[in-house]
Amino acid sequence: MNTNNQLMMNAPQPSFRSILYRTIISHTVTYFATGIVAAILLGYTTRMIRPDLAPIIRKITDPILIASPLFQPLRAALLAIVFYLLRDVLFGNRKGWLIMWCMLAVIGIITPFSASWGGVEGMIFFNLPLWDHIAGWPEVFSQTLLLSVILTHWVDHPKSKRLHVILLVGFILTILLPIIALLAA
Repeated sequence: MNTNNQLMMNAPQPSFRSILYRTIISHTVTYFATGIVAAILLGYTTRMIRPDLAPIIRKITDPILIASPLFQPLRAALLAIVFYLLRDVLFGNRKGWLIMWCMLAVIGIITPFSASWGGVEGMIFFNLPLWDHIAGWPEVFSQTLLLSVILTHWVDHPKSKRLHVILLVGFILTILLPIIALLAA
């Protein structure tokens, strides 16, 4: 066994609280950042008002859609439960980020157990062109990749003050900006 593996085996396992905190912040920030970039680059405003999509998707100006970053800490808390249960595989492992990303991409994006837009079941059950299913993939694949890389690095390096400050500021902005937008509307 090499020295690196011995160090990882001897490293203390991250606590649920540590994983929860870091997952909430990392997920919320990456969700908001990739969502904003995708909305701009992928033309979501135009796509959302198409006559075939408008009846089933909210407009980008809908208050619930604007408030969506505020719901992400709850979603992240649910993810943190799974990450905690799989902590032996995900954290302290050089390929932990890859394992997490594959898990999120395969189970959460491509093959969820519901007929989700962009997933295999959605492609079967929704009467939408294939392009409409895969058009959002750049956003969700990049968000899950960023989440996986950032979260595993942060859990594995809990004393990284710079990363902590950057993500905490990002989290605060991610929560404040939708509130300000909703109050201004």
